[in-house]
Amino acid sequence: MLRRCTVRTLTEFEVVCANSGAEALALLEKDSDFDAILSDVMMPRMSGPELFARCYRDYPRLAQRFVFASGNPESARGELARMVEELGAPQPILLAKPCPREGLLLALFAAAAHGEPVSGTYSVVDGTAIEVTKYRG
Repeated sequence: MLRRCTVRTLTEFEVVCANSGAEALALLEKDSDFDAILSDVMMPRMSGPELFARCYRDYPRLAQRFVFASGNPESARGELARMVEELGAPQPILLAKPCPREGLLLALFAAAAHGEPVSGTYSVVDGTAIEVTKYRG
């Protein structure tokens, strides 16, 4: 249900959905030319960081285009940091769930542009302005 809501939020974009990390990898084998990849951190059978590691090894340019979302960003930040250190990879963007549409769009545009912000947890303050607060930790 959350995936369907996210797709509706991004209706003006072409969105390709995968039901699992394995399905996402199968899609990438056929076509790895994506502007950004949005992944949950906690997923069954293959976690988001495991998907990131596989993509980093097989599709290194996609490593800079990852955006993660987590309902528990403190725990997710640690898990992502371990994976990034192990791989020597760039730190992906991490969004706290729930995330307003503006925050999601900012993160996806930043990932697609390979521009700042490139790490940390982001959220839109008050849901009105597009003011972004970066949490470090």
